[in-house]
Amino acid sequence: MLEHKPALLNHQFGVIPMKIRQATVSDVPMLVALNRIAQDMHADAFPERFRRDAPEQVVADAFAATFQSSTSYWLVAEEEQPIAFLSADFCERKESWHSVSRRVCYLAGIVVAPSFRRRGIARTLLAALKQEADARGVGCIELDVWTFNDGAREAFAKLGFNRLMERMALSTKGPNQTPMP
Repeated sequence: MLEHKPALLNHQFGVIPMKIRQATVSDVPMLVALNRIAQDMHADAFPERFRRDAPEQVVADAFAATFQSSTSYWLVAEEEQPIAFLSADFCERKESWHSVSRRVCYLAGIVVAPSFRRRGIARTLLAALKQEADARGVGCIELDVWTFNDGAREAFAKLGFNRLMERMALSTKGPNQTPMP
């Protein structure tokens, strides 16, 4: 595990030291609470696709299970309390008839508490992930972002991500029936 030096977080009341550390199973309740922010936003935009009613224990059990995997990587940003997290998965893509084999880091998500956004926290978390990817010999971090999430798309573009592909949907119910946010 790489050590991450405390960063300085510009806060409305001055500069506060922010710590980035690897998450542990004991962080799961906080991860679930922060994740609710992103989950609700997705459920608001796409209710036919995203659950709003998942029991917290089900989410907690799913998150806790990922800590058992050597490919899973979670970071927490905290000052006096956790204010953000990043979850990622390091994986080997096998060679197929159309693709070469490669190692990749899939960024599953970054969630920053609303009152702490636009202060460089996502950038700091991503820098720590890049450091870990480099240590593991992985040269690419990939992610998915929903078309309704303009804020995330803009943030990821500012962080250096480039568009790689697009997924499209076609409803079997007829023209223009594909649910869009």
